Amino acid sequence: MLKVLCFTKQLGIQMNINKSLDHFMAKSGMIQADLSRGDSRISPATISLIRNNHRSPRLETMILFADMFNVKLSEFIAAGE
Repeated sequence: MLKVLCFTKQLGIQMNINKSLDHFMAKSGMIQADLSRGDSRISPATISLIRNNHRSPRLETMILFADMFNVKLSEFIAAGE
């Protein structure tokens, strides 16, 4: 399984962003299609690739996800550890 590494790589921390997405989607009652609506600027294909561990999100994408769920980036990342 592909591990998603982000800016904390230098600290040796690994996380699965797909777990973060699944956690906050379940908590908020959102479905994958909801994430690509509105001003998100994230395509449905990109969201699918990230959720299925086929693509690592850029920092900007993780910030957008955190904003969608109204949480701090650190809280969003921590949910996938």
